[in-house]
Amino acid sequence: ETRRGRVARQAVVALRWAKVGLVMKGVGKALYVVEAKEIDAPAGQAPIYWRLLTTHVVQTQQQAHQLIYWYSLRWNIEQVFRLLKQKGLQVELLDLETGKALVQLTLLALFAASKIMLLHLASKQKEAVPLAESFTQQEVACLQALQKRYEGKTAKQRNPYPQDSLQWCYWIIARLGGWKPHEKQAGVITLLRGWNYFQHILHGWTLAQKFVS
Repeated sequence: ETRRGRVARQAVVALRWAKVGLVMKGVGKALYVVEAKEIDAPAGQAPIYWRLLTTHVVQTQQQAHQLIYWYSLRWNIEQVFRLLKQKGLQVELLDLETGKALVQLTLLALFAASKIMLLHLASKQKEAVPLAESFTQQEVACLQALQKRYEGKTAKQRNPYPQDSLQWCYWIIARLGGWKPHEKQAGVITLLRGWNYFQHILHGWTLAQKFVS
């Protein structure tokens, strides 16, 4: 993945793992360490070197690979936290009387964040990601109406993705969030703005459809 000036590349790494002991305040704790170190990194590139401590049991190569895979998802996890926090849904500012209410609202926020992450990750895929059950028929119909408003006359200003793909939804939601087709991929906060705007439009559009029918 290209990010912060770094370009994606294939890397060959040496993988090692072992059980270790950690002593804190006189109390011992058994942990596992997994080390992934890149071999023959390209000139001018810092080699990948991950050394991970975990409470998960790591006794086989498959278990070590699983842990490395989990760690490789850390940026997506950070993006979810970003969506939930101050620049996003501001969950930490909720002023509620009970823990149950806080959990319920946080789960609703996570649902919205999961939608944004689906769109964000789909935008990085070269192949079309099926729309499947990620959006309802009403949402898709509303997005179709919105596309006509946000598409321009030139090819570069039109939605280039298949209508049954998540990338197609991403393009429209990003436009609602203020993104322009000539810019680089929309970030999660831009998508969140677009998603919130879309929810307001969808509410009014759904009411209008009831009156028309």
